[in-house]
Amino acid sequence: MSKSSSAMDSKLDKVDKTTSQSSLFVSMALDMSWRLALVVLVPIIGGFELDKKLDTTPLLSIVGFGLAMIGTGLIMWQTMQTANKLPVPKATKRGKKS
Repeated sequence: MSKSSSAMDSKLDKVDKTTSQSSLFVSMALDMSWRLALVVLVPIIGGFELDKKLDTTPLLSIVGFGLAMIGTGLIMWQTMQTANKLPVPKATKRGKKS
């Protein structure tokens, strides 16, 4: 398990019953968005810059794109695993969450 996944798991341990589902969703979405930005931008920009320096265009850009896609899949998988560990609120007779 990676560091970021462990960090998300430790956040889940601190979640109490007063935390709203919408705030959990926003928190997880923001966490996933910055992680996705890094995992996509770093390999693609790195590959592009190395291509310019080593004159191997477009080889390393394509490799960077492939790494970005693999990283994106891993982040999505980790986020879904974390979301699946969250408790599901139960609805009352009036449709209100308890």
